[in-house]
Amino acid sequence: MRRRSLGREPESSTYEHASQGFLVGLINRVLFRNGALISLLRGSNPRLLEKPSKQPLSVPLGTTPSLLSGFNSFLEHKPQTLGLEQTAEEFDLMLRNTPADVVPEVLMERREEYNEYLRQLESVRRDVVKRLDEVDERILVAVGERRDIESRIAAIEGEGIESTPLPSEISEESEDVIEQDDVPRLRQLVYVLAGHYSGITALDYDPVSGFVASGSLDTQVRVWDQGVCKYVINGHNDIVRGVQLYERFLLTASNDSRIRMWDLSLLDSIQPIASSDSTTPPVTPTICRRVPPLDLCCESTFTGHGDAVTCFQALAGTLISGSGDKTVREWDLTTGQLRQSIDLTWATKDPSKTRARRGSGCLPRGTDTGDAGFVGALQFYECALATGTSDGALRLWDLRTGQAHRQMFGHEMAVTSLQFDDRSVVTGSLDGTALLWDLRMGRVMQSLEFGAPVTSVQLRRGMAPECWMAASDSMLHHYRSDSMQRVAYASDYGLLNDRQGVGAVVSRIYCQDGDTLISGDIEGIVKTWKI
Repeated sequence: MRRRSLGREPESSTYEHASQGFLVGLINRVLFRNGALISLLRGSNPRLLEKPSKQPLSVPLGTTPSLLSGFNSFLEHKPQTLGLEQTAEEFDLMLRNTPADVVPEVLMERREEYNEYLRQLESVRRDVVKRLDEVDERILVAVGERRDIESRIAAIEGEGIESTPLPSEISEESEDVIEQDDVPRLRQLVYVLAGHYSGITALDYDPVSGFVASGSLDTQVRVWDQGVCKYVINGHNDIVRGVQLYERFLLTASNDSRIRMWDLSLLDSIQPIASSDSTTPPVTPTICRRVPPLDLCCESTFTGHGDAVTCFQALAGTLISGSGDKTVREWDLTTGQLRQSIDLTWATKDPSKTRARRGSGCLPRGTDTGDAGFVGALQFYECALATGTSDGALRLWDLRTGQAHRQMFGHEMAVTSLQFDDRSVVTGSLDGTALLWDLRMGRVMQSLEFGAPVTSVQLRRGMAPECWMAASDSMLHHYRSDSMQRVAYASDYGLLNDRQGVGAVVSRIYCQDGDTLISGDIEGIVKTWKI
């Protein structure tokens, strides 16, 4: 609209400009409320001139509100030959002609649309969580039914009658199983444990109780017993970095800089138990609603680290933890008191003693998937401590003096995991290698190349070092040092559909004693195997 620099405008011109201002304001209101500028201009929908409804605007799921929502509708009614830049110029011109007093009202309306959209998303989230709970219940029922079928098959086989194989025993010729190449398989897939909503970041197994503990990117910790989820612990508000079953306790560590010790015997008392006797009311759920029960089951909370707790181990009344704050701390598990804190900064300050490339490491707290960190891995026994750090070095410490007495350099990127026995140490790194070290000689005995980050390694005790590794693929990697035999086992053996983790990348692996192996993948599936 052109302004007159001097003189008074005629009365008819004043009325004309007032009418134009009113019309522009009306057009903009209808545009931002309904996204139908073209319909109004063409007069194809007279209802748009009516008073807007007081009902909150409904935003379909998947359609994010936008200040330019009317522009999107405007585009849909334009001829296909009209370019995007040309249409945008028309829209910008219209915005420049919009009265300034209308813009705040339009923005407030857009805010209300966003509020309504967020309310709908929250409602959908609750529905999804409810459906996931239903799926978990169906999984538990299916596992119980499969166990009953297995017992019946065992009874039939005892009578010498031929039985139909279960999914974990189906041959590769079966049409229901995904066709695979000639890849070695482990002896038996025992359980497929589904419950986590994101990738597995920590695993542990107790051969005495048979419990399997798992931690995940979803901040949950789950304890499994014979294929059934026995406990669900929501005691952290960030990624779970470690879990360990210790006597009757479960220790968990997280990026929230805390280590918590849970009494599993108390967790039984807070689980709502439905009575089989109809005359006895189930009072346990009522008690759980009145008192937050989970915190009552936490025996101790170890605080003091200034950043994420990236690794820890509990043994013989002692807890040792490593953190992104570049320290290793030793705690008394009985009293919860801190015994000593070792600053690792001085040990890693000399760049001439490391092969790690500049910028090839990771953040002090590790990657977004819960791997590595400034102290990526540790293990101790009595006074001996081994740490793997972000500079790619393996260091051996004396806990009595708090000093490092040996440093070994072999990785070019951060160490993600390690484990040792009385003769050997195996380390995995983000540089895509796993190194098997001779503790006595202090040198690398074998270097295994994978081409992708090695996120988990395990050293199985025996006459000769035997390693299991997860290397950012769907295989379970195995290596024997005596025969120098390296085998990659398929992790989807016996699985019938992608919902059970077919082809999922293995993120964690656990195998130390006996013939049980535990694996976890980035889909949140935990599997137990017989090897």
